[in-house]
Amino acid sequence: MDTNSIVVLVLILYAAAMVVMGAHFKRSADRGSVRESVLGRGKASFWVLLGSGVGMQVGSGFVIGGAEYGAIYGISGAWYGIGCGLSYIAVALLICRLVYRNGFVSLADYFERRYQGVAIRLIYNVITTLSAIAMMAGQLLAGRAIFQVVGLPSKMGVIVTAVISLVYTVSTGMLGTMAMGALQSAVILAGIVAALASTAGEFGFAFLRENLPAASFSPMPFDLEFLVSLTVPTILCALVQQGMIQRVSSGKSERTSFFSCLYGGILVLPIALIPPLLGMFGTVFFPELPASSVMIQLLLVKLPVVIGAVILAAVICAVVGACNAVYISTATVILHDVYHGILRCEEDSGRDRKIVMLADLVVCLIGIFLALAMDDIIQVLMMGYILVSSGCIVPFFGGLIWKRGSTKGALVSMCAGILAAVLDMADLIHLPYLSITSVLISAVFFIAASLAFPEKN
Repeated sequence: MDTNSIVVLVLILYAAAMVVMGAHFKRSADRGSVRESVLGRGKASFWVLLGSGVGMQVGSGFVIGGAEYGAIYGISGAWYGIGCGLSYIAVALLICRLVYRNGFVSLADYFERRYQGVAIRLIYNVITTLSAIAMMAGQLLAGRAIFQVVGLPSKMGVIVTAVISLVYTVSTGMLGTMAMGALQSAVILAGIVAALASTAGEFGFAFLRENLPAASFSPMPFDLEFLVSLTVPTILCALVQQGMIQRVSSGKSERTSFFSCLYGGILVLPIALIPPLLGMFGTVFFPELPASSVMIQLLLVKLPVVIGAVILAAVICAVVGACNAVYISTATVILHDVYHGILRCEEDSGRDRKIVMLADLVVCLIGIFLALAMDDIIQVLMMGYILVSSGCIVPFFGGLIWKRGSTKGALVSMCAGILAAVLDMADLIHLPYLSITSVLISAVFFIAASLAFPEKN
């Protein structure tokens, strides 16, 4: 049996086992309730939250994207991973207690209490859904990179990843996704550490200096704006991202949620160096391969085939798990925020299940089209991050800090920040340091509109 056949066989067996175990966690956690399966409030232990938090990063942009940027830029490819770690620390320090103590499962819950009407909540739900589509596309690109190595055409790799993710999301809920994410993170971390130890032990890091340009060892071979684009959007988005709010609310206690985020972020920081180093070794050994595929090939060559295949299976399943987290985030805003929240519809498990499945299908299909149109995993993810942070950071923190912040001020600031980000992404204007500039624009409009249109009691 050749290497590709072994990888495919291991992937099928591993994925089947993951679906079965995820379904088991779902049944034990929510006893079939669609809404509780989606929300997953107050059920996750410290180790599940810690492992799944790390797993959400190491399975997608962090590993595949980090290795790709390592092959292109060198050791500075770690900056995205560093941003991921800092984002978890920021969540622990800035919003964890607020979210848990108030029982928020969505930022829309906060907006409902702080501002009048439903317009702000609706805008939040729309941009969260659009951001989820961009994040889905980023995960599909990560899956594509893996399937390309085993001989699958790039378009087919995107579609296969999407199909697997849809099958998986039907069988698991929030807790099942997190429990399996914790398992994937352990397998992946052990695998990439073993691969780096094996390669560096055989060739030494001096081998890289002999075969790569000096810029590959610079902490910042690009300009400051690009560095900011690799880190700041991830940190800002985490503070208002639906999936992160939901993750915090799922902890069994406030202490569980706080320390799982804090320790998870600290753990991720040193790990961020590993994927770029593997990408650097990979581009030396396989210069003919795309940058997104060199680390995957390295795993199969430098480790026993079966072990390498298991690691790749864990990575693709972690990608699928990240897709499922996107599905759950979207289902929450549609089911919890809009259907049961704004529209005040009664809970009905059969109808709720249909709504969730339809939302998943729409997000998946649009995500496929976006993934087929783009190539850069990290930049696709950044699009989603910037869209959410440009619209939500100021209404959220502005509402907390400034009592005079009004509903109209928040509404105007959301629209201004989102419009600035969209115009830049569409290349109609250019805003330097977009992730920061769009938030500053939003802040200016928040202050001006709140002063012009104060809240009426």
